[in-house]
Amino acid sequence: MAGGPGRMGAASRSAGRIAGWCVLAALLTLPWGAGTARAADGLSPAARLGRLLFFDPGLSASGRQSCASCHDPANHYAPANARPVQMGGAALDRAGIRAVPTLTYRDENPDFSVSLENPDESASGPGGGYDWDGRMASVAAQSASPLTTPFEMANPDLAAVRVRVQRNPDYVQIFTRLFGADIFATPDRLVQAMGTALAAFQHEDTSFHPYSSKYDFYTRGQVTLSAQEQRGMALFNDADRANCASCHTAGQGPGRDGATSVGQFTDFFFKDIGIPANPDIAPAGHGGYDMGLCGPLRTDLTPARDPANRAYCGLFMTPTLRNVASRHVFFHNGSLKSLRDVVEFYITRDTDPSRWYGRQDAALPYDGLPPDLRGNVDRADMPFAAQTRGGRPILSEREVDDLVAFLKTLTDGYRIPSVQPK
Repeated sequence: MAGGPGRMGAASRSAGRIAGWCVLAALLTLPWGAGTARAADGLSPAARLGRLLFFDPGLSASGRQSCASCHDPANHYAPANARPVQMGGAALDRAGIRAVPTLTYRDENPDFSVSLENPDESASGPGGGYDWDGRMASVAAQSASPLTTPFEMANPDLAAVRVRVQRNPDYVQIFTRLFGADIFATPDRLVQAMGTALAAFQHEDTSFHPYSSKYDFYTRGQVTLSAQEQRGMALFNDADRANCASCHTAGQGPGRDGATSVGQFTDFFFKDIGIPANPDIAPAGHGGYDMGLCGPLRTDLTPARDPANRAYCGLFMTPTLRNVASRHVFFHNGSLKSLRDVVEFYITRDTDPSRWYGRQDAALPYDGLPPDLRGNVDRADMPFAAQTRGGRPILSEREVDDLVAFLKTLTDGYRIPSVQPK
């Protein structure tokens, strides 16, 4: 839940309240010792508590925002608005510093490592963890962190979170039943339990990983892709053209606890692809630059700790492309506003840099980083390796359309038509 809460739509708020009431009623009827029994909806009691917490605005300092305010279930647990960052804080007047990512398909992230091994035998490098900079070690840690983040739910400390929970006698009863009589002994224990419940909800509820896109039905042999979508898929996988699959892999990739991840459309690794600066958001730090792995939110890989960490500055995790067509802003700073712009950025970044960075004569015009760190930007991999200033883009306009058409097949909620096209 990074970037600061926004507002979900009225329909989502209503659905959240109804879900919360139903979950609360069900949890209050659980017998003692029912901590592992699963209900008819397939969720454990901890996951059902997590669902209740996810939709509860009363856990925030403002009393008006919840996890679902940013991560709208009606938009694949991503923001429903087009703000580059979301607003949060005690008065909902503080802007976040990064775009809010989707919470879908986060159940296989490997642990963070500066030298994560890739199962496809390509070079190891920084990868894993949660959030844009991988600083969170688990879904539970990521889920609990917004409770005290000043530009998110903005509780001043963990003790304030405990006070909010204890104000609700129903919460007291549920937490005691599920986690023991001493769960409120320290704020740390309670917030850790809240993270556990929120993580259980995200792991167990299939809406966070439904695998219900047209692409999924295609891989199961239930539908066919259109000719345009097939052309786009070929470009996506073509290592000499678009080469999207090199980072957004649908095949073998690193998974949690040494397992192999398949179908996540991310390799969980970190890259700097020279995302343009976004003048519409406040400076993040380090002279107004967001340094990704080097800060400002992550503090263990700063150059101040070790000059060798300069190689990590500007690197952000490769996001999943599942449901990418439903997003309204793209990349960690929300600097691009359409999926077509994203594709065109990849194929024209260095052929027409003034389109993305303004008129700059510098050999390294990438304005998202300080000039002395712009050498971190990837220029070796395709399609960047084929780009020269003034050259022809590696994809034609028609091929851009084809690639966008394929990316749209990754949106969940696809319904198989009653009559398949011939």
